[in-house]
Amino acid sequence: MQKTTTHFRPKARIMELLGEQLIKNHTLALFEIVKNSYDADASEVKLTLQNIDQENGIIEIRDDGYGMSFKTVKDVWMEPAHGHKLEKRLEGKRTGKGRLQVGEKGVGRFAVHRLGTKITMVTKSDNTPEVVVNIDWEEFSKSDYLDQAEITISEREAETFVNGATGTYIKISNLKQKWRRGEIRKLYRSVKSMTPAPLTLENQNGDSEKPKYKDGFEVTFKIEPPKNWLDDLFDPELAESQSLFCFSFELSNKGLHYDYKFTPYAAIKADYHGIIDDRDSPITSENFEFFRFKFPEDGQNWKERNKRPTRPNLYQTIETITNGDKDEFKEPSIKKTGLGIGTLKGKIIGFDFDKEIMRYIKDEKGGLEEYVKQQGGIKVYRDGLRVYNYGEPGDDWLGLDHRRIQGPTRKFGSKQIIGEIHLELEGSPELKEKTNREGFVENDAYNELVYAMLCIISQFEAERNKDKRRLKDALATAPGKQNNLNNKKGVEDLLNELEQSVLKNTELDAQIGDLVRGVGKSYRETRDVMLSAAGAGLGLITVFHELERGVKGLNASIQDKAPIDQLQMMSNELVSILQGAMYMVSNKKMEEINASDLVKYALLTQQRRFKRHNITFLDGFKNSPQLDFKIKGMRRMLTSALVNVIDNAIYWLDENEAERYIWISPTKELESPAIIIADNGPGFIDGAADIIQPFHTRKPAGMGIGLYYTDLVMKSHAGRLAFPEKHSIETPKVITGAQVGLVFKKEE
Repeated sequence: MQKTTTHFRPKARIMELLGEQLIKNHTLALFEIVKNSYDADASEVKLTLQNIDQENGIIEIRDDGYGMSFKTVKDVWMEPAHGHKLEKRLEGKRTGKGRLQVGEKGVGRFAVHRLGTKITMVTKSDNTPEVVVNIDWEEFSKSDYLDQAEITISEREAETFVNGATGTYIKISNLKQKWRRGEIRKLYRSVKSMTPAPLTLENQNGDSEKPKYKDGFEVTFKIEPPKNWLDDLFDPELAESQSLFCFSFELSNKGLHYDYKFTPYAAIKADYHGIIDDRDSPITSENFEFFRFKFPEDGQNWKERNKRPTRPNLYQTIETITNGDKDEFKEPSIKKTGLGIGTLKGKIIGFDFDKEIMRYIKDEKGGLEEYVKQQGGIKVYRDGLRVYNYGEPGDDWLGLDHRRIQGPTRKFGSKQIIGEIHLELEGSPELKEKTNREGFVENDAYNELVYAMLCIISQFEAERNKDKRRLKDALATAPGKQNNLNNKKGVEDLLNELEQSVLKNTELDAQIGDLVRGVGKSYRETRDVMLSAAGAGLGLITVFHELERGVKGLNASIQDKAPIDQLQMMSNELVSILQGAMYMVSNKKMEEINASDLVKYALLTQQRRFKRHNITFLDGFKNSPQLDFKIKGMRRMLTSALVNVIDNAIYWLDENEAERYIWISPTKELESPAIIIADNGPGFIDGAADIIQPFHTRKPAGMGIGLYYTDLVMKSHAGRLAFPEKHSIETPKVITGAQVGLVFKKEE
């Protein structure tokens, strides 16, 4: 039997493999090099891309930091995973500019291997010769083992850093890819976001102050030969000027201080003078909920959060505990208390891309919305340097998009806000960066950071929602026609006022009094039935919203002394809406009904909406009565399902600037009789499997459960919800958009 003592002997190619595996992409690779420049006290890093779209492309990175000596290169840079930076940081040793070094793993040098196979590094420290290192990774990898691959380090008189200059220059050639225009634009934005834009934050006393980390560190970007690839990039400063909501905050051990600002566009303020105006709300909350409740454990929702036993300390304290007595020595133990995340400062700006709001700014090309879509989310900075990948497209580290699904009109998604949070390196030792440079290790401190930010954002949302409701109510009426929006009334109050208005006018009461009182009676009956039959149909939300509009309109027409025939027509419309609503909540039993009658009941609630949205209704049942068929089912459920589909069509037709059509018709071109609802809107982007999923929506404020509910109704009636392809059934020529079919079980 053999036995020996040995050691690991890495293959030479492990160096290149580490570069490929540890560094996800070229943006992170460049960021790692920039971090090394920051740690070297550089004031400026110049990134130059030469012939980047050609075979002979070159990347150059040059900084003006303190550089490295021959000994440092040989004994530190050539030793991967050397922990000298981490040691200095733990000891609290700062650089000459007062920086705590952000590098800690000693593997950032692998970043250059991610970009190209030939590397030249020239570095010079104060009062020493220049040091030159050349590496050809293709030749390096031909060596069998790592200890057999030789690299030459040489000194020379200053050629790159002359006249006493210091710093490091890295040239990367034989690039692993040609760079395209889109990649350069993405890289440029990423490089510019490596260090934050100058922010003015509010401190606990309400005074303005600049972040402490602003010490002149800057990254510049250059393409040679010059190209126009960056000419039409959307300006970040323009984006901020076009935001409606701004939220600056500081979470410290004293509590949460924030300053919320609502800044509506000048044109909106002009149109709605005295109704919509700027709002500034500085708030300090010493007993902020973050300090009172723990973050939700697995399976808990926010209402089930446990209370914290004591108020937590954002910082960390370390206590050395001596074990044993005088006669028995034991190694002392370390006790850490506190969260170890430090003070959080930041700024978030919010947008509203509703068409009624966006028409007040000149953005014909959609540049603002596209910019926020790409740059949206919350970026993280620590001591002034970006922590990737937080805030990158597709990285929703706070789960904002999931929250928005649950409260689409009340919650922010990652594509409605742009923000940044600033951490102190010294105060956040428990936030440890992953070796692959993709964020923090997801430990308890990270969970506390996420939880703190969600608590903070909830305050932003609460403030924003006040102004969003007010803005929405104002824009729903023509400029100059608003009443006092502080006294927004519900349907019940509006109906009472309407009845009183008619009752006071004897002539009017004789002509439309019974109709108006019928509206009130029908409403109250419908309300009572609906309350006793929870979940009778999602379509009732639309019905009652439409009823509210109708009551307001009729009341205004009475005040304006409109002709009697117009008032009678408007009253009849309200009665029709409520009759349709009754079909959606009454009769819980199975019954046999004609498909044409089912459509007629649903349309009672929709005809007024068709008129308001300038939609032409095409009645396929009228044109093809021979295709009508019997349906056996629960009328209220089927009516609600049909209304949900119609409501969806109306919503998307609003994007169509041309004539708008909705066609509802029977058909027998599918496997069994069906009702088809089709339009000339933009059509579906997603596949059928996605469309019927709960909470799936492309509506900015959609709940995403309408078609899911309709699908369940059809399944409960042994039918199905279908999305026929274009030309699979015969439709009018003007119908070019979405097609939805309610396919019923074929009678035996």
